[in-house]
Amino acid sequence: MIKEILISELNILKQFEALLEDERKVLLNNESSKLLYIIEEKKNLALELSKLERKRKDIYGNKTANDLINEGLVDEEFIDEFTRLTEIIKEKNELNALLTKQSLSYIKMYTNLLSKDNKIVTYKGTGKVDESVQSIFNTTI
Repeated sequence: MIKEILISELNILKQFEALLEDERKVLLNNESSKLLYIIEEKKNLALELSKLERKRKDIYGNKTANDLINEGLVDEEFIDEFTRLTEIIKEKNELNALLTKQSLSYIKMYTNLLSKDNKIVTYKGTGKVDESVQSIFNTTI
């Protein structure tokens, strides 16, 4: 029974890893319209994984991977595959988060450049505050 649950979890992790690869491509190609689908799929996979993990804990409690190996319920290679895939997912997720942050920074920068109300506060020679409107259309370079 435990092996079936872990195999199901491993299959979900493989799907999740493929989805993260698709997400990376979407982020690199600026195809934001596809992100909503990917986010929804990630949520669905995470929910499925959570249900399986709850089921595993209900049946086997807090047994660790080493406990399962020692009891002969799974072999070490299977756990190694599980661990390897988990690390890959973590790395891809971190990369996608960085790409998303970078995209948001660019959006914010361009929004600020194009904004009519982007005011820069400086002081005039008289000591008074000068709040001149700064945008891409009135900037001197």
